[in-house]
Amino acid sequence: MRFLFFENIQMEFTILIKVADCNDLQYRLELPKILSNQLPKNCEIIKLVDYTGMKYKVAVESLGRRRKTLHGPEWMRFFQSIKHKNIDKLCFKRLKELKFEILLLNTDGLEIRKHSSGRDYIHGCLVQAKAETYHHQDLPHGLLWLLSERRLKIDNLFAKVHGPKQSCKVDVCYAFPPGNEKGLAVGFMGSGWTTFCVENDIEEDYQLLLQWMGSTPQEHFNFNVLIFNKDGIGLHAATTHLCNRTKHRHHNSRPNYQKQFEHHAIETHMLTIPKNFVRDHQINNYCNAMLSFGHVKFLVPLRVRTDPRRVDDENHVIMYADWQHILDEAGMTKDKVMRFELVGEKSVAGDTVYFEVC
Repeated sequence: MRFLFFENIQMEFTILIKVADCNDLQYRLELPKILSNQLPKNCEIIKLVDYTGMKYKVAVESLGRRRKTLHGPEWMRFFQSIKHKNIDKLCFKRLKELKFEILLLNTDGLEIRKHSSGRDYIHGCLVQAKAETYHHQDLPHGLLWLLSERRLKIDNLFAKVHGPKQSCKVDVCYAFPPGNEKGLAVGFMGSGWTTFCVENDIEEDYQLLLQWMGSTPQEHFNFNVLIFNKDGIGLHAATTHLCNRTKHRHHNSRPNYQKQFEHHAIETHMLTIPKNFVRDHQINNYCNAMLSFGHVKFLVPLRVRTDPRRVDDENHVIMYADWQHILDEAGMTKDKVMRFELVGEKSVAGDTVYFEVC
């Protein structure tokens, strides 16, 4: 009996692989190192599921130094099923330890899937975040066509987007070409979309894969959003906290959350506390937060940001500080995932809430 040893396996792992960077793809696919590291050292077979639901048991060859290649008859059979699809990128999305769904993205960034009727349809779209993405994001009408169909029947039509860290309701942007009175849905915008970008740490040049999830009886249109960094690695795959404080003990019985210091927080001096954490522990009642990085402490102001459409929502709380200075003084690095541990009630006094940070 063979035993597979899983080391540092991340169950929620996604990665984009550009087809043009792969040699002899019809015979083999050499996996990126970060994907190879997600497989056990003695792995010999993984399962792939393509856009039609077809399953493949693909052989894995180890090349040394944790490099791995997919090859063999099953890989060639998989390639034959996609070779006429004008594919630009393959997205590997882990379903189980040794099972991956393969999403196909064509040269227009569209994710193509097969309907039960046998026809192909647009299930998602890959777009690159730009400077204006925080305010609005253009999307192909082929992904949003149902929003146009319902617009004349429903007032205040909106969509709901679900990210790895935060979900938000967003406004739909419409264009009105000549002869089209109902308009074409062409993107997302508004304060809800801005909040979604901030809460999910989206930066310029990141890639967003928006996928249609269907609608609810309440006429909410739902989209799942996979977020990839500049290297094509799923953002949620990199959000593992590693404590680098010597002999530091986590009190796991205390409330805590994790947050990654990315470019946006450094540039704007704003770091958002997760809304569910604010709601559960009434953080909006405090004016300041004392952040303790071991013996180094910083007092930072807290501010509630309000949305004119939801004036009673006081759960959007931001910590304002020169985060680059704090990270330098605390000996931390940008992009590190920080752990914020709420210190017990006895240590919380007046208008200041206390966090142990590592």
